[in-house]
Amino acid sequence: MAPTDDPITAQVACKLRSLERQGIRIVFISGRTASYLAGLARGIGICQPLVAGENGGVIFEPLRKWEKKLEAIPHQIGEVMKQDLLKKFPDLWFQPNQTMLTAAPKDFSTVNLLYQAVQALEPVKRNKYKINRYDDCVEVMPKENSKGRALAVVKEILGIRSEEVIVFGNTIVDLPMKDETNDFLMIGDAAVAEGISNYPCIEEALDYLESNL
Repeated sequence: MAPTDDPITAQVACKLRSLERQGIRIVFISGRTASYLAGLARGIGICQPLVAGENGGVIFEPLRKWEKKLEAIPHQIGEVMKQDLLKKFPDLWFQPNQTMLTAAPKDFSTVNLLYQAVQALEPVKRNKYKINRYDDCVEVMPKENSKGRALAVVKEILGIRSEEVIVFGNTIVDLPMKDETNDFLMIGDAAVAEGISNYPCIEEALDYLESNL
């Protein structure tokens, strides 16, 4: 919805509210926590949001306070991985997750070293956890979870079909959602392939959506 570290613009928030008023259900699926996403939705004025945090690990409907967790890294294993990483990177910050581990260094130039350290963790190798590397953090998550799996659950909850879903994404971590929709809009060029429509910014993608309602 916005470039990294930039705020969501008033224009984008206004268009999302307009889409909701026209009967479109707005769903946020992100690596952020479900509580963060619920607050984000409320902050931009979405009245009936549905969110899936931790890359689909936690599905949450704020109005009903209804929550569904998918697979989770056991707490004890997560704590072991945290302590092992803190020995090498004492300044790490860990996102308060329920199902996965997100480690963020204060010095983003060390992300690649952090990624290598995560790859070498014994629990990661033993459990075949998935690793996602970003410019500012590294995620470790159960191999069964994905944004695509979360979207499949959301479709079941809402009773809708793939042709009724339009997905907006901007990283390769979003690609598992492609199998759950007939219309995948990629912001930027993280992935260029058949079945993906690429747009330089969210505003142009929203213009496309509005013109095809």
